[in-house]
Amino acid sequence: MDKNTININKLPSKTWYWLHMNDTKVSWNPEIAPCKVTVEETFEDKETNSLISGDAAEFVTVESGAGREADPIFADAQTEKTVLTASDKDAKATIRLAVDGTTAASAAGACYLTAEEGTNTTIIETFTKKSAQAGSLAYRTMIQAKKDSRVRLVQVFMQDEEQTLLNDIGCVCDENAKFDILQIFIGKGDFYNGIRTDLKGTGADTQVEIGYLGQKIQKIDVNLIINHFGKKTNCEIQVDGTLKDAAEKVFRGTIDFKNGASESTGAETENVLLLGDDVINKTIPIILCAEEDVEGSHGATIGELDEETLFYFESRGIDKETAEDIMTRGKFEMLYRHIGDEQTQKLVEAQLAEVMADDREEL
Repeated sequence: MDKNTININKLPSKTWYWLHMNDTKVSWNPEIAPCKVTVEETFEDKETNSLISGDAAEFVTVESGAGREADPIFADAQTEKTVLTASDKDAKATIRLAVDGTTAASAAGACYLTAEEGTNTTIIETFTKKSAQAGSLAYRTMIQAKKDSRVRLVQVFMQDEEQTLLNDIGCVCDENAKFDILQIFIGKGDFYNGIRTDLKGTGADTQVEIGYLGQKIQKIDVNLIINHFGKKTNCEIQVDGTLKDAAEKVFRGTIDFKNGASESTGAETENVLLLGDDVINKTIPIILCAEEDVEGSHGATIGELDEETLFYFESRGIDKETAEDIMTRGKFEMLYRHIGDEQTQKLVEAQLAEVMADDREEL
């Protein structure tokens, strides 16, 4: 079956076409089967289940980072769906989803969560490496965070070298709602990542932390969009990555202050460590502003290990390759300590050790 080509991860405001950063084209097999998802739910200090089934149709107006062109991938008949509503303010819920492909050449799944007023919910999604054959896996997470709710999304990506992964997120935050994202990419295949959060209510807030390791000839493509609609909204974005060998990465980070978003703030920072002569790194931080009384900032630090750092390691008998590994591990250790779940943290530690060992064997 011929693959379909779709344009995803579109910039809200286009830049020069010759940069090849306005969007990305992805070939996707149209014969899609539901992926495998194992769901586990736990509740802090409460015995009863506070999660009830929801309706995915309620999310049709929620926009995602990959964009509407990705919608056909997530059609009802071919998508494994988990649809939940958090309704109990007194039950702090944790939802664990282990996501995997199938024997099909392409698989898809989605999680839909409505966090009702005042609820506190954590979603931990782990993308495993047990697919029976090479192929494509697409997963979409859609969230409606109602007034005063708290939602935390942790995603760990560990797919095999032969598997392409499309991850897509969309969230709408109402008044004083908070949505936090922690993503750790330590997979071996190509990775396409779209995130969009609409801060619609007054005082809505989102915090985004992303860590990635690109090796060999991996492609990593990220599109992050934060729209400030409500007054006194806030976003903070921190992205840390390492590129080795001939890995290629594109990061689009957009903070958009809409008309009416007065007294809002937003900041984004990316740090990239380049450890290969053939790596390709593209970063485009964007701040759009239709409101005067706002504060926005962005910055990026991109480069190799400096001579002073290398001298420090060499003076202690540590060669350059080992020093690079230490610095790479250090970036991830700082990040995965924020997971707050021992089971998931151990999973990340084991996967990181395996991925870095594989890369060292290639040398």
